[in-house]
Amino acid sequence: MNFINIFCKNETLSFVKISFFALFLFSIQIQTVFSQKKIAKSEFIEDLNFAKNKLEKYHLGMYHYETKEEFEQRLKDIEDSVGDSLSILAAYEKTANLVSGLKDLHTGVYLPKNYFPKKGNKYLPIIIRRFDDQFYIHYNLSSDTTILRGSEILKINNEPILESFKKFKNLYGADNGNPISKNYYAERAFQRYYNNLYGKKDSVNVEIKDLNGVVYNRKIVFETSKTTNKILPKRYKNSTRKNMNLAVVDSVNHISKLDITSFSLKKNMFDVSQQKFKKDIKRAFKKIEANKTEHLIIDFRGNGGGLINNINRITKYVSPTPFYLSDSIYFKKASFSKMFPAWSIIPPIIGKVIFNKKIEGNYLKLNTGRKKTKPSKKYHYDKKIYVLMDGGSYSATTFTIGLWKDMQRATFIGSRPGGANWGSFAGQWYSTKLPNSKVKVRIPLMKIVHAHENHVTKSFFVEPDFYVEQDFEDFIKRKDTPLDFTLNLIKNK
Repeated sequence: MNFINIFCKNETLSFVKISFFALFLFSIQIQTVFSQKKIAKSEFIEDLNFAKNKLEKYHLGMYHYETKEEFEQRLKDIEDSVGDSLSILAAYEKTANLVSGLKDLHTGVYLPKNYFPKKGNKYLPIIIRRFDDQFYIHYNLSSDTTILRGSEILKINNEPILESFKKFKNLYGADNGNPISKNYYAERAFQRYYNNLYGKKDSVNVEIKDLNGVVYNRKIVFETSKTTNKILPKRYKNSTRKNMNLAVVDSVNHISKLDITSFSLKKNMFDVSQQKFKKDIKRAFKKIEANKTEHLIIDFRGNGGGLINNINRITKYVSPTPFYLSDSIYFKKASFSKMFPAWSIIPPIIGKVIFNKKIEGNYLKLNTGRKKTKPSKKYHYDKKIYVLMDGGSYSATTFTIGLWKDMQRATFIGSRPGGANWGSFAGQWYSTKLPNSKVKVRIPLMKIVHAHENHVTKSFFVEPDFYVEQDFEDFIKRKDTPLDFTLNLIKNK
């Protein structure tokens, strides 16, 4: 029986079907090769030094939060920890352990492109929440509906969940080692990091303690994100927040809440300048005015950032005076060709005009001579603002929080945001592939210094005016502690 006969009953199969099937087999073969492949210690050391050279060449944050001596010692310790050979997963973990020491969340390490399938990749269908060193099921998105929300997870495949959590925190940096941000991402991205650390799985054995203290074991089958995304809103109502969602939460006291879950919002793939964000934020403030809002809660929790231009687009509706966004922008001379490739012709010319001053080999851009952004005359909001923030408020969100804090424009509630108040290493990125493991390292090319004309914040991070986090009791009741605190704060003023 020939190849076609095996897969087609009527012994006829179109060329297109054969091609797709061959492509499928090829993708499976690539994934199998990656999962089984090992590289020699000498090859891995070559990879580490390749990564180091690229970081030193392009990254303005290299040795910013740690000394060169500290980096070199960590590099040596990692090299010494390797046996004769190691798997791709182990190479990823150790490379991530090296790069995470830079203490910069914008700098990342990723598995090879084809290590996991592009479509149909499966994850542990459990969303967790951590309280101290204990971990509880926030949302059970598995097919086993008998596992109840609020149950405690003790072990996964016989390993204490706390040990996995600690390992995850070594896979990425946080600005200046921000512990709140570290904990946030290890918790919120638990499923992804579990895959990255332990590889592709179909299921795991989980040791669980229920709300009555009874300990039991369950096999939990992994699911695709497509499946869990369908289960989440059906099984747990009001479990997600929609970007740009505006709601009146108290009509008597004229309180509205605006969710900004991302500073990226496109109409389609051609909306490069994100005109949709511009239109939607304008529409939101038009409604805020129409609702005669006296107290506006803006929820930036979990907002990892996005397009910097969108900071201007929202800030102009709340700023009392004209404002600068950034104080200065730096990048290394070696990065110029990455940011303004020669084949693009016009951008390199513009780049040389704009970044025409050099300091210690770096191009420097100052705000000197630039016009400030003026507050919007239409739909401008000048009443009370309350900002909700947490460890997931990062990048453009941290940028916005720092700017508004400097304007003394809002009351800040929640926990410390992820990013540093001075600025960040961001803007544009360069991704490089290590020669042997094919592990990828993403390097930010720019250093952006925030403009804080009033110098209100003296601390390294913007700290909240009211530090409020959800406790376990409120978690069980599904109460939004920071939001409830804010509403009480408004009503009791």
